[in-house]
Formats: sequence, structure tokens, C-alpha cells
Amino acid sequence: MKQLKEIPFYYYMLMLSTTAIAFGVEWDISWHSSIGRDKLLSPPHVVVYLGGVLCGLICTYIVFQQTFFIKNSKGVKFWGFKAPLACWICIWGMIAMLTSAPFDDWWHNAYGLDVQIVSPPHMVLAIGIFSVILGTCLLILAQKNNFPEKNIYEILYLYSASLIFIQLSIVLTEFSFANKQHSYEFYKYSSIVYGFLLVAFKFPSKYKFSATFITIFYMLHRMLIVWVLPLFKAEPMLAPIYRDIDYFVAPYFPVILVIPALIIDILYKKIELLNKVYQSIIISLCICSSILIVQWYFSIFLLSDYAENWFFRSGENIPYFIPIGPWEGKFFVYDFTPLGKKMILGEMNLLNFLYICLYTSISVYFARGFSNWLKKIKR
Repeated sequence: MKQLKEIPFYYYMLMLSTTAIAFGVEWDISWHSSIGRDKLLSPPHVVVYLGGVLCGLICTYIVFQQTFFIKNSKGVKFWGFKAPLACWICIWGMIAMLTSAPFDDWWHNAYGLDVQIVSPPHMVLAIGIFSVILGTCLLILAQKNNFPEKNIYEILYLYSASLIFIQLSIVLTEFSFANKQHSYEFYKYSSIVYGFLLVAFKFPSKYKFSATFITIFYMLHRMLIVWVLPLFKAEPMLAPIYRDIDYFVAPYFPVILVIPALIIDILYKKIELLNKVYQSIIISLCICSSILIVQWYFSIFLLSDYAENWFFRSGENIPYFIPIGPWEGKFFVYDFTPLGKKMILGEMNLLNFLYICLYTSISVYFARGFSNWLKKIKR
């Protein structure tokens, strides 16, 4: 309790704000899938933007505090003001988030409903959100590095790192549906992105099982969203309506990252004396193999009747505007481009698996360098 009182209140406010952003984004995707085209100030948008604004205002407060009220502060200078690097990242992220709002509204008015997460205004928003969440994580990490004896900073760091996992898992949504989890694209993007995150954010923590703790936070958050959102009523308001739903459509059940994280946490002590290139190759093989084995068979389960329950929500996570058809419960052979053209999905074979391992080993190698930089952050 003493450590809790010693930490400035705004660190807890930052955690609350970034959690609100993550929840708001997930709610917004469900809103599109359950109700349809939303207005600029729809409830999910308000939650997201309020979270971003609150983070930006807190960081602005830190800027003024360190510039005018703390003598000899060691912050990063910008336009005569002084603050930790993380504050400038958060403030820039807030500006990008607010800029994306009218851009997104104009995009909808000009082109109508977009069913793609990866669209220009959404990418501006995603970059802004990522900057705010990353800046918050770096701000806590700097405090953790300056006061290593305070375990509460370790816990806050692990939680804030899990929000980065959540943000990027949302960006990968369109590759991560259960129907696509036998495709080359799913395993390539999942291994590269999650491999980087697992390694980059594991090593700044002093805990042996830090990667496991981060992925547990990530899994719990995503699973709570899957369980809670469908408990609330919703009604489609925009044609075409192919499914009679009266609840908020749940997101897909999260990719199980706890297993590759646990393998890395256990394995690293055995290989830490090896050359970094060898380390990267071994870690990437473990990540790619574990994700492939776990998700290959877990996705088969998710598409079965056994997963149609409150826990996994299979069958309840399909948007109302997707026609009912024989494809349900089956793995996709092809996907559609935003223009409606068929695009063949790659198949998983030994050669493609080796390609994925190669790409992931490069990702892991750069993650080690990024991780070393994170461990040195103190301002």
C-alpha cells in the first residue's frame, strides 16, 4: 500500500485512459458489426477520443511541471519545453487521433460504409492510438528504470505492454478469423508481429516470466470483451441485413499467445550465452512452431459445434452484413479484396513455414535491439 501512495496519481489515470482506448476500439468494431455505420460522436468513438485526450492532457501537465516547477529536470527539450520523450510521443499520438476523426467521418460520407479495418482514416487513428499507448508504456518504463526497487512499476509496465499486444492484435483482425487460421498469411503476420512484441517487451522486465504475464493480461482483456459485449442489446440499422441479431457481435477469440510466451521465458536461460543471431533463430523457431501447432488445431475446434457457447462465442462473432452460406464452419481457400475480387490464400507447407521462420528470426533480431534501447530509457 505504501508503494501505491508513493506513485503519482496520473500514472493510474494513464492506465485507465489507455484501457478505455483499447476497449473503445473493440466496442467500435462490434458496433459496426452489430448496428452499422456510426456517427462521428457515437459512444465508442467518444470513449476512444476521451481516452486519447486525457492521456494527452496528463502528458501536457507533466511537460509544464518539468519545464517550470522542477529544477534541473532531465527531460527531452522541444520548443523550449522539457519533458520525458514518452510525453512527446503521447501528445503527438493524441493529435493524430483527433485529426483522424473528421477524416474518418469524411471518408464514410464520401465512400459509404467501409467494412475494412485497414483503411486510410483507420490507419491514421491506429498510428495515433499506438503512439499514445506506446508513450504511456515508455513513461512507466522510465520510472521503472529509475526506481527499480518499486515493484508496482513492474506490474504497470507489464499491463501497459499488454495493451500494445491488444492494439496490434486488432490491426491483425482481418487475418485472424478462425476461418483463415490455416492460411500462410495468418501464420506469417502473427509470427512476425507477435514474435517481435514477445521479445521486445520481455527483457526490460526483471521478472523471469514477464512475457507470460504480459500475454495473460492480453488474453484476459480480449476474453472479457468476448464474454461481456454480447450481453448487451444491439440492432442492425443499415442494409443489407443478412442476419437477425439482437446483441453486440463479439470479436474473434484471441490468438493463444501464452504458450509461445511461456516457452520463451523457460528457454531463454538455456540460450542466453549464445550469439544473438543463434538466439534469434532458436526463438523464432519456437514462436513459429508453437503458434502453428496451437492455432492449427485450436481453429479446428473454434469452427466446430463444440465452440458454440458463451465462452468461445463461435457463430456469434459474424457481422450482420455477412450473408449466411455454406462457408460457415469451414476454412477459407480465398479471400476478397476491398474491390470485391477473389484473392487466393496461401497454403501452409514446409517451404512457407521456413519462409515464416526466416522473417520471424529477422523480426526477433531487431526486437532484441529495440529491447536493449527500452532497458536504457530513463527520461
